[in-house]
Amino acid sequence: MIIETIKMRHSTRRFASHVLSEEEKSRIIEFFKSLPSLHSRRLDWQLRDLGKGSGTIFAACMDKPNCLVEYGFQGEIIVLELTKQNYASCWNAGIKETAAPAGIVIGKEEPGKFSINDLITNMGRRKELSSLVEGTLPEDERFLQILEACRLAPSSLNRQPWRFAFHNNELYIWTKPSILGEHHWIELGIALSHAFLVAQEFFTRVIIEKASGDRYRLVIK
Repeated sequence: MIIETIKMRHSTRRFASHVLSEEEKSRIIEFFKSLPSLHSRRLDWQLRDLGKGSGTIFAACMDKPNCLVEYGFQGEIIVLELTKQNYASCWNAGIKETAAPAGIVIGKEEPGKFSINDLITNMGRRKELSSLVEGTLPEDERFLQILEACRLAPSSLNRQPWRFAFHNNELYIWTKPSILGEHHWIELGIALSHAFLVAQEFFTRVIIEKASGDRYRLVIK
């Protein structure tokens, strides 16, 4: 189940020396063609050697909410597919290649090493689900699994800006702006991808649509 892949995924900052073969590159690039979309937007994902890990995945994206949410959504689906294939990965906002808002560094993890970033992010520990949900938690175990998948989504400096609400079998997902008013659009897209993939394992038809304000709604048909 995809929830097991989500639990297994973690941000890797120490990569072993590993050169991607042409077969590996072709397999990864081929997967880009099958990515789903939130806003009917096809991003042109690239895989290049930028001197980090075994390669970096990125796409050009306008600095606008819809595109950034889409970027996180599609990018995290790539991350989870590569996790299934035993690649390590890490979102990296410091990569600004050809108008990309962030990059995804991939490769093979060098085990047993920690970085200063691991300490800053509290080793990736997550907040309790109850602290992220407005109102009561759903009783349906399937929706609890979806919420747990969202809770485990990666975020910049492990800020975990997610907020959730559950009403009438619909799950609302949004992110809380920083004290400076900065939005976390890519992180929102990442959480939405987790919700979408896990929901697909439980329900026949799953739709994510824009709700009021900056919220998105997971609708089960």
